[in-house]
Amino acid sequence: MRNFFEELDARIAELEDCAVTRLILGWHASFVLTNNNKFGVGFVPDSLKEAHTARPVHTQALIKSSLKELAALYVSPFPQEFAAASAAVSALLPFKDNNSRLDLIMPLARGDKVAVLGYDRELIPFMREWGWRVAIFDDRFAGRQDCFNIDEFPRGVREAEWVWLTPEAIRDRRLLSNQNELLNKKGCFLQGPGIPALPEIFRNLGVTHLAAPILNHNTCELIEAHIAAGGSPWLNEDILWRVYCCKTF
Repeated sequence: MRNFFEELDARIAELEDCAVTRLILGWHASFVLTNNNKFGVGFVPDSLKEAHTARPVHTQALIKSSLKELAALYVSPFPQEFAAASAAVSALLPFKDNNSRLDLIMPLARGDKVAVLGYDRELIPFMREWGWRVAIFDDRFAGRQDCFNIDEFPRGVREAEWVWLTPEAIRDRRLLSNQNELLNKKGCFLQGPGIPALPEIFRNLGVTHLAAPILNHNTCELIEAHIAAGGSPWLNEDILWRVYCCKTF
């Protein structure tokens, strides 16, 4: 049986390659644009967790790569490469239909304990408003209200009824290492941007819902400018967030 990354490579291999005309690695997201007007927004690992050191050899390889060559770096642990790869994956396998508004699906976990990987300043207040009993695993905020060291995340997953993951869980393989526990939860949300529209593959890993942005080609330039200026994809009216149920695929 092929693992997640092998399945992703197989799907990408079936797609047409194209040249990259623009690649932006912002503070909170990445952006890629191709010569045939495909574009995608990706995930940038938090610079407060690890220093974002630009490696010359990586930089030179990135700016010379095609879209599929960038996507192949989705296995990379380096923030610079993963940020570029996640935008490429988003452009190659974008989310479209069969979705619900984020605020309509969130009551699913109301009253339940939710293990959250990483403290997201934009999302945590909303999770509490939704009535989620969050346990947040992030070394930067350990000791604060409901915040614990990331090493305790496996225990948190075991004790929780739901789990919320960012694409960081793909980069550090926590999605894969906690797969058996995730399959026994009420549900698991995997948050984008920078995740491929492959719900049937994520479903096998225990992910039940994908929270991902819908991108409109008519607002491509506005989204690019927002990302280039260091903006967050959560704080852009041109980026619409939707939730996809993996069980329907």
